[in-house]
Amino acid sequence: MIELPQLAWNRCNGCSDCMAACPVDCLEMDGPIPWLPRPADCVACGLCALVCPEEALQILPIDQE
Repeated sequence: MIELPQLAWNRCNGCSDCMAACPVDCLEMDGPIPWLPRPADCVACGLCALVCPEEALQILPIDQE
């Protein structure tokens, strides 16, 4: 099992603070919403979730099937 940032879309205000905080630059904006186009690059450090003013991001375990 791996851990990745998960977004609560209804809470995100599109500020992009999470992108600025990411040390491996694996987040991108898809319109007004951040997404993770390169999940293999994510180190699950939690900085994106830490800086989110709306608490829209959480680092959660993801099942790989």
